[in-house]
Amino acid sequence: MMQNSNFKVYLGISIALVVLLMLILIIPFSKKTSSSQQTSNDDLITPTSVEINPSQTDGQLTSVPAQFTGVNEEELPQEIFDASTQKQDLRSLLPISLSSFSIDFNYEQDKFTVTLSEPKDQSRTEFDQWRSNTYPAIDINQFNFQ
Repeated sequence: MMQNSNFKVYLGISIALVVLLMLILIIPFSKKTSSSQQTSNDDLITPTSVEINPSQTDGQLTSVPAQFTGVNEEELPQEIFDASTQKQDLRSLLPISLSSFSIDFNYEQDKFTVTLSEPKDQSRTEFDQWRSNTYPAIDINQFNFQ
């Protein structure tokens, strides 16, 4: 008889805890949907708007779209665009090892490292010819020679 009453107490407490847990999980979600429906975009001030008349006493602020955001739109010159594109293309192919020279990239200096084979003057001539034929927009100053 004693065990039967203990069982009923434990069963009642377990059911009460399950109901309480369900309420804790359900109530926040039901309030969340109703509060998000009340927010309108008209109440928000966008980053590209300017508040005018902030000294009004009625608490109403008027915002107008900003005319200038600070960015200066300018076209990139074609030479710079071509050099950048060719530099990116060459970097994607690295490391390159040819018979007279090899090329790698030094990220610290943001330049290509060219290792010339012997004889260096002939290798340099071959490299200059290769560069002018394949990557003419990349300035020679973008290459460090070893």
